[in-house]
Amino acid sequence: MKVTFVRPSITGRRSFDAMEPLAFAVLAAQTPPGVDVELFDERLEPVPEELETDLVAMTVETYTARRAYQLANGFRRRGVPVVMGGYHPTFLPDEALRYADAVAIGDGELLWPRILADAARGQLGGLYRDDRLPDLAGARYDRDVFRGKRYAAAAPVQYGRGCKYACDFCSIRAFYGSSLRQRPAGEVAEEVAALGRRFVLVVDDNLFVDVPRALELFRALEPLGVRWGCQVSVDVASDDTVMEAMERSGCIAALIGFES
Repeated sequence: MKVTFVRPSITGRRSFDAMEPLAFAVLAAQTPPGVDVELFDERLEPVPEELETDLVAMTVETYTARRAYQLANGFRRRGVPVVMGGYHPTFLPDEALRYADAVAIGDGELLWPRILADAARGQLGGLYRDDRLPDLAGARYDRDVFRGKRYAAAAPVQYGRGCKYACDFCSIRAFYGSSLRQRPAGEVAEEVAALGRRFVLVVDDNLFVDVPRALELFRALEPLGVRWGCQVSVDVASDDTVMEAMERSGCIAALIGFES
C-alpha cells in the first residue's frame, strides 16, 4: 500500500518561507511497516495530477481549503480516495466530506492506524473521531518524509498543545478545548539535539500555558547552545524571571499576537 501526503498552498504556487509540516511527520511515525509514504508540499513543488498511490491524505487549514478541494476533486475523479484532516475539516466536517472520502476530526495520532486499515480493506469512508487525547510523552516524529525538500532552515518542534486563554477569535481553544498537554522537557531537548539545526521554532500556539513547565523546558535547552523562537502571550513580559530564563536558553525571537 502506498500513501501520499499532500500539503496544499493558498494559491497553488510556491512559497519561499515554507516550514516542515509536522502533522505529516506525526502520521509517518504512526504508519506501520509495509506502507510506503511520500509527501508533496505544494508550497515547494507541483502536485502531480497523475499520482500512482492508494490513498491521498491532506492537511487543510481554512485558508487552503479552496485549493485542497480543487486537488481532492482531481484525485477522486481518477479513482484515488482522499482523507482530510486538520483545523478546517475538524470545524466543518460535513463541508469537507463533500470533497473527500473520509474526514479525520481532531488530533490524528489515534485515528491514523484505523484509517489506514479501512483504506487497505476498501472500506474507507465517513467521519473518523476519537475523543481521547493522545499522550504527548513518547511522541514520535518521522522527518524522513521531508528529506530532499528545500524547507526553511528553522526546524519546527512542538512542546505542547492547547492554550489557557479562550479568545473568541482564535481557533486553538475551539480545537483543543481546555486540554493543556506538554511533552517531557527532556524528550524535547533530545529531539532538538538530534536535529542538529542552528535555529529551532517551538510551534506551540502559546508556550506559556504553564509557566513552571516552560521554565523546565528552558533549563533543558540551555546546555544545547541552540537559538530558538516561539509564540507567546504578551503577559510573559511582566515576569523578569521567565524573560531571563528565555534569554539564557537561547531564545532570540518571540511572536506575540495583539488581536485582543
